[in-house]
Amino acid sequence: MAKLISVVMTQAMEEFKTSLEIRNLNVEFNQKVFINGFELYEGRMAQRFSKLNLSFLEEEEDDVEAGPSNVVVNLSFNEPASDPSEPVAEVPKPVQEPEAIKSNLTPPSKVEILK
Repeated sequence: MAKLISVVMTQAMEEFKTSLEIRNLNVEFNQKVFINGFELYEGRMAQRFSKLNLSFLEEEEDDVEAGPSNVVVNLSFNEPASDPSEPVAEVPKPVQEPEAIKSNLTPPSKVEILK
């Protein structure tokens, strides 16, 4: 009986972890943490640089409330968009060839160990 309860609890927990409800809770929590961190940083900047005009950091009022979405994302593996051997971006050639630097320093012939 106890094993059956444990199995059912595990299944319920796994279903909850993959549900939209937990995803929305995670998004909401992360939004609050980000906003609190930004406000803390903004306050520190205002204290440290009190002579600067930081008015551009002030938030404009929006009529739209941002929140979790109901979009379901397919996290399954898809084929890559391009061949792995195909370069994604072109690397520019150097304008000037690198030159070897000649050194006048000679390596030490004897190493002395200090105590």
